[in-house]
Amino acid sequence: MLFYVSYDCNRANVWYEGDLAVIKRKRKEIFMKKTVARKAFAAASALIMCGNTMAFAGESTGSTTTPQFEDRVALDVVAFVGSGELDGLRSDPVSKYIEDNLNIDLYLTAVTEADWPTQLSAMLADNDLPDVFLLSDPTKQLPMLLESASVLNLEPYLEEYAPNTMSDPAGQLMVAAERMPANSPDGNMYLWGMCKGSWDDGTVPTCGHYLRWDLYKEAGYPKLENYDDDLLDVLEQMVALEPETADGQKTYGCGAWFGAGQGWGEWVFTFGLGPQEGVNLMETTGRVLGVSTVDSTPLETNQLTDPESVFWRAVRFYNKANQRGLLDPDSFTQTSDVYSENLKAGKYMFNVPGWMSTDANTEFNKTEGNEKTFISMPSLTADAEDRFGNMYRGERQYVVNANTENPERCVALLDFVSTYEFSRIAWNGLEGGMWNMEDGEPVPTDEYLKVTKDDALGVETGINVYHHFCGFGNGTIQPDGYTTDLYQFSTKAMEAKMNDTIKDFIDHYGAESQVDVYRQETPVTDSMNYISFSDPEGEVASWVNEINAYMGKNVFKCVACESDEEFEAMRDSMIEELKASYHVDEVFDYFYQDALAQAEDVAKLVEMNNAIKK
Repeated sequence: MLFYVSYDCNRANVWYEGDLAVIKRKRKEIFMKKTVARKAFAAASALIMCGNTMAFAGESTGSTTTPQFEDRVALDVVAFVGSGELDGLRSDPVSKYIEDNLNIDLYLTAVTEADWPTQLSAMLADNDLPDVFLLSDPTKQLPMLLESASVLNLEPYLEEYAPNTMSDPAGQLMVAAERMPANSPDGNMYLWGMCKGSWDDGTVPTCGHYLRWDLYKEAGYPKLENYDDDLLDVLEQMVALEPETADGQKTYGCGAWFGAGQGWGEWVFTFGLGPQEGVNLMETTGRVLGVSTVDSTPLETNQLTDPESVFWRAVRFYNKANQRGLLDPDSFTQTSDVYSENLKAGKYMFNVPGWMSTDANTEFNKTEGNEKTFISMPSLTADAEDRFGNMYRGERQYVVNANTENPERCVALLDFVSTYEFSRIAWNGLEGGMWNMEDGEPVPTDEYLKVTKDDALGVETGINVYHHFCGFGNGTIQPDGYTTDLYQFSTKAMEAKMNDTIKDFIDHYGAESQVDVYRQETPVTDSMNYISFSDPEGEVASWVNEINAYMGKNVFKCVACESDEEFEAMRDSMIEELKASYHVDEVFDYFYQDALAQAEDVAKLVEMNNAIKK
C-alpha cells in the first residue's frame, strides 16, 4: 500500500510504503517484549520500599527540571520520528538519553501523517492504543477519542509532572491554547503541542518568493515591485541569461507539481502568495476564509469568490507564466519529487517552498566557488508578511492514552522532550558529539557542517530522530540567545554558507545582515495564527469536502488557459458554480462568524505572546 504525506509549515513530501497488517504484527511483537520487561520490573519493584516514587532531581544540564522515578517502566510511543531503525527499542544515543533520564524503556513506532489515521482507527477498534501517540488530524480524531473515553485529561498531572512546560512562558501559551474551545470541549487540556516556535530564522521561510539572485544581479537588478507582472518580466530576463542547465535541459521561469492533484498539487496557490502579503488561507475552511498574519483578523471577503483574492491571483500568475512559456509544461503531470530534482538541477529561476530552496542551494554548493543561489525576497508589495512566525500551539499534536498504566511517566516524557535543551539535542545530537559549548555558545563542529543528514546519521548520533517529537522547531531562538538547529542556523553555519551572491543581496539593500534586509524592507514581518477551528459538523463538513474536490478537479484547467480572456471566463465560471452548487457563501459565513466569536480568546493569546516577546 502506498501513502502520500503533505503537511503544513514544515512541508516535506515523501512516498511511504506500509501495510497495516505488518504494522500491527510489529506492534504485537513489541507488546510481547514489553510484557516480559514489565514482569521483570514488577519483581524488582517488590523489593523497593513503599513511598513516593517520584522526586525532583533539580536542574540537569541547561535549565531542564528532570523528574526522578525509582521504578523503571516501558512506554509505547507512536510518533512522527525518524525511521532509520526498526520499530521498538532504538539504539541511537538520543533515545538512550531519554530512557536514562526518565528511567523508561522507550518502544518507538514511526508513523507519518498520511498512514497514521488508518492505523489509529484500527487500533482504537481493537482497544490497542499506545501510551502516547500522534494525532495527525486533531479536529477529527480528538472527538472520536473522547467519545470512546480513550484520551487522558492532562490537567491533574501538569503541575507535578510537567514542571518545565508550566514554568516556561512559551509552554504556558501552548497550554492556554489547548484549553480553548476550538481545541477542547470542556476547557481541559487533552492535546499536547510539539514543534513550537519557528522552522527557520527568517532567511528561509517555509513559503517564500525565492529568486536565483545571481541571475537577478546579472540582469542588472530589473524593476521588481509586484508579483502579478514584474516578477514574470524578471523571470523572462533570467531565463534569457541561462536558457539551459549545465546538463543541457531547457530552463523555465518556474515550475509546479500539479500532477499531485487536489491539496498538495494546489500548494502554490494556497501558499504561493498569501503569506508573502500577510494573509493565511485557512485550509480547514476550504480556503474560503483568509486571516491576517499579524493578528488573525478575518478578511471580510470570500477568498474563493473574490477574483482578486490572493488565491486567484496566484492561479493567474501561473496561467500568465504558462502563456508566456515560462512555466515548465511538465508541471501539469509531475510530482513534487520530480519538481525538487529539477530545481536542484537548475531548471527553474523561481521557487516557493523554503526547504526545496535549501536543498537546491546545498546541491549548487557542491560545485567549488559556486555563486548560484536561491534567496528569499522581501515582500514585493505588502506591509506585512509571514516571515518570523511562532507556532505557539505547536505544529504537531500528541495525546496520552486514558488507559495507560503510567500516566505520570507519559506526561513527564512529553514535558522532557518539550524543553529547549532537548530540542537542541533532537536537532543536533548530544553535546560533545557534533557540537560543543564554547564560552557559553553552542558551536557545531567542522565535521557536522559537512555531513548529510540522513537515516544513517540518525542511527549513529540520534540527530533528527526526534525532530517532530520535540518542543521547538529548528529555527527557534532559545533563551540563551542561540538557535536550536546549529547545522543550519548557527553563526558558524551561516558564515559557512555565505557567498558573494548572499553578500551582494545584503549590500543591494544596504543592510548589515540578511535578516536585517527583511526587517527594514517590510514594516511587519512577525506573524501569528491565533485562530483555531473545530472540525465542522453535518452539512458544513460535507460542503467543505465538496468545495475541495471541485477546486482540485478544475483549478488546473485555469492555468492551462491560452489567453487572459479564456482564463477570466473559466475563473468566473468556477466562481459562479461555487456559488450556485457548492454553498460557498454559507461556508464562508459559518467560519467568518466562528472567527469573530473567538475574538476574546484571540485577545488573550495575543496578550500572552506579547508578554513573551517583551
